[in-house]
Order: sequence, then structure tokens, then C-alpha cells
Amino acid sequence: MTAYIHDSGYTSRRAVAFVAIVVLHVLMIWGFASGLAKRVVVEAFQDVKVNIIQEENKEPEPPPPPKVDIEQKPPPVQIPPPIVNIQIPVEQPIAVVTNRPPPPPPPRPVVIQPVKPIEFRSPPDIDSYYPDQARRLEQSGSPIVHWCVNPDGKLDGVPEIKTSSGFDLLDQAALKLVRESRYIPAKGPDGKPMHACKDLKVTFKLKSGG
Repeated sequence: MTAYIHDSGYTSRRAVAFVAIVVLHVLMIWGFASGLAKRVVVEAFQDVKVNIIQEENKEPEPPPPPKVDIEQKPPPVQIPPPIVNIQIPVEQPIAVVTNRPPPPPPPRPVVIQPVKPIEFRSPPDIDSYYPDQARRLEQSGSPIVHWCVNPDGKLDGVPEIKTSSGFDLLDQAALKLVRESRYIPAKGPDGKPMHACKDLKVTFKLKSGG
């Protein structure tokens, strides 16, 4: 037969633990009833809220607007000056009255006409200057050439056609005749050679049967 030994120390420890558990539950019930647990929860929530707000406030703030100088005065308004139209009387020229007669006009230059006109040293052969092409084309006419001769018997300047024959071939032949001829200069009233001009009519005419 097995003997049963009763442990009085174990029983006392269980009793103490039971009492402690009961006390702990009583304190918890009292804490909830008195609002202690509510304050703990509220303080914990506020700490979390503060941390979140502080983290959100870390964004950079926009720069402040520029300060407006209220005391600065606006620029003065410029008024254009009035336009004044001043008419200055024009002085009329003063007519000078005099009894003196007006001066005579300057004398006209005296043109001395030659006593003896320009002459050919030897009469030119007009037929020899007649262009062959003008003959074939049956061109005829009488161009008038104007030219001048110096006292030494040489041409002064370039001869020019004064009146055309109507055919360029005949006009050019007449100019050639005048350029290639030799002349005796005109003579003045004193019998000395002088500068003079002359018009020469050169007639180009087809011969019958030519």
C-alpha cells in the first residue's frame, strides 16, 4: 500500500498566486472604471499624431512675397507743353526807285563772215564714193553734211549729217567723202585764212542703164 505525503508549502504558494491574480483583476477593473486606460490610449494617440504632423511639416515653405514699399511715390505725370503757333510776318522787298536808266545789254559777239568760203583743193569724184551695195539696191539720194575747217585747212571736229538721204549707206559715203578731201580755208575781210563752217550737199544718182 502506497503512502500519500501532504505538501503544505505547495498549497500555500497556490493560495498566494490565486490571491495575486484576483488583486490584479480587481486593479484592472478599477482602472477601466476610473478612465485610466482611456487616458493612456489618448496620450499614446497624441504622440503618434504629433509625430505625423511633424513629419508632414518638413516640406519646404514657399518664399515670402516681396515687400511692397508703400511709401514709394508714383512718378510725376508729365504734361506736354501747349503748341503755340506764332506767325512771323514776312518782310516785303523794298523796291528801290531810281531815275537812272537800266544798263544796256552786253554786246552780241560779232560774227565775221568769210569773204571767200571753204573750197576743195581738188573736186572729189562723187561717183567713186557711191557704194556698190547701194547701187545694187538702187538707192539714191542727197545727204547734206555739215563740217568746219580751221585756218590751217584741216577739219575741225567730226563732220555730221545735217539732213539724211534716207539710206544709211549713202549717209556714211558722204561723211567719208568729206573726211578724205583736202580744203582751202575760208578767208576773212582782211584776206587772212579763218575758221569757217559749211554745208555740203552730196548727190548720189543712178545712171541710166547702170
